[in-house]
Amino acid sequence: MRDIILLGIVTIAALAGIMRPSIGLLAYVFLGVFAPQSFTWGFARTMPFSQMVAASTLVGTFISSERKAFPLHRELFLLILFWGFMGISTMFALYPDTALEKYVYVSKIFLMIILTIVLINTSEKLHLLVSVIGLSLGFYGLKGGIFAVATGGGMIVYGPENSFLYANNSIGLALAMNIPILIYLLKNAQAQWLRLSIKAMLLFSYPAIICTYSRGAWIGMLAATALSVLKSKNKFLMVGVVGALTMVLVSVAPMIAPQHLVQRYDDLVNYEQETSAQSRFWNWEFCRRVGFARPLVGGGFDYYTLESYDKFYPEFQDRWPGKVWSCHSTWLTIFGEQGMPGSIIWLSLLLCCFRSLTRLRSENYAGKEHVVDFVDMTKSALVVYLVVGTFIDAAYFDLLYYFIAFIVIVKGLRRREEIKPFVIGSKNIVPHATRIPNFSQA
Repeated sequence: MRDIILLGIVTIAALAGIMRPSIGLLAYVFLGVFAPQSFTWGFARTMPFSQMVAASTLVGTFISSERKAFPLHRELFLLILFWGFMGISTMFALYPDTALEKYVYVSKIFLMIILTIVLINTSEKLHLLVSVIGLSLGFYGLKGGIFAVATGGGMIVYGPENSFLYANNSIGLALAMNIPILIYLLKNAQAQWLRLSIKAMLLFSYPAIICTYSRGAWIGMLAATALSVLKSKNKFLMVGVVGALTMVLVSVAPMIAPQHLVQRYDDLVNYEQETSAQSRFWNWEFCRRVGFARPLVGGGFDYYTLESYDKFYPEFQDRWPGKVWSCHSTWLTIFGEQGMPGSIIWLSLLLCCFRSLTRLRSENYAGKEHVVDFVDMTKSALVVYLVVGTFIDAAYFDLLYYFIAFIVIVKGLRRREEIKPFVIGSKNIVPHATRIPNFSQA
């Protein structure tokens, strides 16, 4: 029954995508992040629902009369340039067939990100997009947190099956990046039931992240919390409260935490003796060598094979015989796979994002004080991504590129002076045009 209901809903979304492609885009994001097919057990579990809605949305983009926008900002230019260069690195990859398969996968992500920029061109649509992502991930923070508490932290929290969030590292990164989104949504929610729901999502996201047992996600969670505290209006009070809670947890945790959690913490502290951490250092060296050996185009996607180890890092096979791992670092993944030009483009893209956020925050215009919340949310999430991405492979992680899309969309709205107030949980979704723009509610 669930399968039939889901099929019906997706069919309606696909048809809506042809007539109103922005609705199709929001449905596509929901299907990708929430992955409702993971709650079914029949034919719907393996049906390509996201692709169905994406295809209809793409068709609707070309044939519908709905307004489109193509804001020509440097972030969009660099995004397209990076996409194009990945095609070049694929042509010269160490394993072209394998690389082409991954390039097609990454191209689908980039295509939908560009469609997002084109179709999400009003404050209302932007806020709906942020809400879809934040509340979908918040659901898994709530669900995973309850599961973690109920099992006493004895089992690992995973994301929805058959989705890019399934692995513990992936869902851990997503939930850590979602903390700033939930805080932003909480500031803009009016309905009491919605505020309580967001608070529960935020609260239970912490045990959920902890029980992913992803040490990178732990660090990202701490970074998100620290940034939120520092940007709080009552920062000194918040620092005191968080400090006191931290001291209590440090004292009590060894006595009540499950042994697996204590062991993972010990591994994080004593990484010099921990085998997994040591293997990552060796992987980093391998990817570094590939990048320097092929500086113009890199090794291409998925060059991680025993033959590559023998060619670029034969000592690796002596230390870790028969093992094949990826880089376990976003920075070195980009460098190893895309070489120096790809790394420069990708880093330039990130630097431009931070520069644009800083400029948006500092500009002097009506409603500027309300831009701060949105900018802080986006900047905090990007910092969390960079922190966690240092320790896991997240170079082509969907959420990063949605946040980049947020920045391009916001810059387009700012240039057209179309930033309008928007409050989730409010009956007055489109306020009177004479009101002063309030971007934190946009």
